[in-house]
Amino acid sequence: MFFREYNQTRFLIIDSNIKLRMIMDEYLKSYGAWFIDFAADGVEAVEKCQKGIFDVVICDYNLGAKNGQQVLEELRHRKFLKHTSLFIMMSADTTKEMVLGAIEYQPDAYISKPITRDPLKQRLDNLLLDAEALYDIKYAIDCDDIDEAIYLCEQKIRKRSKYSSWCNKTKSSLLLQTKQYDEAKAVYNDVLRTRPLLWAKIGLAKVAIEEKQYSVAEPILQDILKNNPLCLTAYDLLADIYEHTQRKKAAQETLLEAVGHSPRAIQRHVRLGELCIENQDYEIAAEAFRNATEHGEQSVYQNANNYLNFARCLHETSTTLERTLRFSRSEEALGAIQSVKKRFDDEDKVNFQSSMIKARIHTACEQDNEASQALDEAQQFYLMIASELSPDIAMEYAQTLFTLNKDSEAELVLTQLSALHGNDEVLKKKIEALRDEPVSWQDRTKAAELNKIGIQHFESGDHQKAIEVFQDALAYSPRHPALNLNLIQVLMKLIPSEQDSSDHLQLCQQCLDRVSHIKSDHKQYKRYQFLIKKLEKLTA
Repeated sequence: MFFREYNQTRFLIIDSNIKLRMIMDEYLKSYGAWFIDFAADGVEAVEKCQKGIFDVVICDYNLGAKNGQQVLEELRHRKFLKHTSLFIMMSADTTKEMVLGAIEYQPDAYISKPITRDPLKQRLDNLLLDAEALYDIKYAIDCDDIDEAIYLCEQKIRKRSKYSSWCNKTKSSLLLQTKQYDEAKAVYNDVLRTRPLLWAKIGLAKVAIEEKQYSVAEPILQDILKNNPLCLTAYDLLADIYEHTQRKKAAQETLLEAVGHSPRAIQRHVRLGELCIENQDYEIAAEAFRNATEHGEQSVYQNANNYLNFARCLHETSTTLERTLRFSRSEEALGAIQSVKKRFDDEDKVNFQSSMIKARIHTACEQDNEASQALDEAQQFYLMIASELSPDIAMEYAQTLFTLNKDSEAELVLTQLSALHGNDEVLKKKIEALRDEPVSWQDRTKAAELNKIGIQHFESGDHQKAIEVFQDALAYSPRHPALNLNLIQVLMKLIPSEQDSSDHLQLCQQCLDRVSHIKSDHKQYKRYQFLIKKLEKLTA
């Protein structure tokens, strides 16, 4: 390494320990460097990279609130770090989860502490030589000149350069990025004919997924994980396949295994949480969003939805708990809402959703005044932003109104939503389902279990027991058509033989009133109409 090459290299040292910063400064100056800047924490590091370009960033992992992994992911996300620059991670922490978390965001090198003068120089010499040899290719990528970058890679490959493997990997990645799938596949297959390199196998799986050849990609990824159980990219890709092929439970299990290996990757936690919500597995979803909010406090990928979803999942899992546990979990949910309001208080949609969730939480805790106040806040925001809301959020607002016994207002929201998206059949079914059961997942699950038990009692001839069980079920889901109609049918079995059937006739009418929202295209409509006529005859 020539003295002048260090002289022309701009360094940024990121370390919270001033003594270590000074030691690194001394080492670099002894190598010939003179342009050396410092940052004491992650926030300052990002600011300095935003204002200037550094050739080499040497960053400690443990920086306090914003760690080295979060610095690297933000620099890449915001494009403050050029491809021509080097990012070197250093740490005394060598635990598996830390190393995997750091490597996942692809630093150019990883150095273990303590760092001494001569080994550091040897490592930097090699890295700077490699960077110089590959500079033209990386510069073309920075300029978004993908064709030029591919051409330069091919030149080095033809010359049998010592960087041929790197060039093949980069070229195939660029071909994949520009959707030149056949060309990318050819590179991967050529490489695999020579050596069974992991990145080439991953590349073949990616091509197959892009071409929707899931049956081709799946065994490749399963084989990778069999031999390389810490290959986190393979878990993500396999989860993609499971989702594409409607095996969402399998996708959930795959991501759950991945976060077990690398628990600091916020985006994977968020993806796992969202998938668990689809699978109605709110306990695991709550844990995923708890990890996302805790590990991602200083992450560039942190956002309001993570806190809101955490609060939603905590509430969903609290509704059937005994009072003490329900209040404890509700307090945690309110804490998540408080956090989101502090960080994202200027966003009306965030404040609207926060108020909705608060209203439901307070209702579950029988705090009527607080629930009413939160709902008033939500209603004010709704008037301002109703036209900007997605159908899912509008439906959540309707569910909140149902929960607080504002049925007519909820129906108005759903009617407006139907008018705006009249041709959306999927949304139409969701609205119908919400009208039937505007309750939490836990309450729906409990009602469904009791409904099965009630049917069993009815079929065995124990009508009185069936009535008791159906009434218990309706306490969890009072508007559910099948439940209400089931109870009516059992009551009608008893009414003709009763001397005084006034109470049971009144209960039948109450059940019919609860399901008066049923429309002519509802699957229970014919049964509903039949029972109305039968009740009229019994009453007469």
